[in-house]
Amino acid sequence: MSERLTHCCGDAADQPPTGISRRTLLRGTAWATGALAVGGVVGLPGTAHAAPSIYNPFTGYPITGTWQDHLDNGSLGGIDFGLGVGTALPACGAGTIQNIPYNGTGGHTVTIHHADGYRSQYLHLSQFLLANGTAVGAGTIVGRSGGAVGAPGSGSSTGPHLHWHMINRAGYASTR
Repeated sequence: MSERLTHCCGDAADQPPTGISRRTLLRGTAWATGALAVGGVVGLPGTAHAAPSIYNPFTGYPITGTWQDHLDNGSLGGIDFGLGVGTALPACGAGTIQNIPYNGTGGHTVTIHHADGYRSQYLHLSQFLLANGTAVGAGTIVGRSGGAVGAPGSGSSTGPHLHWHMINRAGYASTR
């Protein structure tokens, strides 16, 4: 039922990275225990809480929309990765699946509920693969990318891509 990420992460395909590498920080997105790095800025929560072990499974794909691009356009943030329609989308960490069909401008959305109230979201999907409530581990394929203009589940997408973002335990998609 699950596929493991076998590309874009080099020799670490069997295990997600456990820390923040310089390359990951420079790419613009990374989560590590207790810290979120977005656009090279590291933010720490006001209260000491351990964040779940999260990694960015999309580092091998080009960024086609930055966090700041989204903020400038009135969005709450997120990163767009250039992916062809139907690309397998691995879970960025362990958690429980929630599928949200036709989630407004985001189209079909998979939310992974991680430990301690953190969530990751994958928007503009062409296909859901797992039932609501399914427990997944890091690397489990949770859906297929979409975003083709006008295709079912694409929302207001202007072309094939994945919009991906994290939501912290306070409900914010950024560290501001």
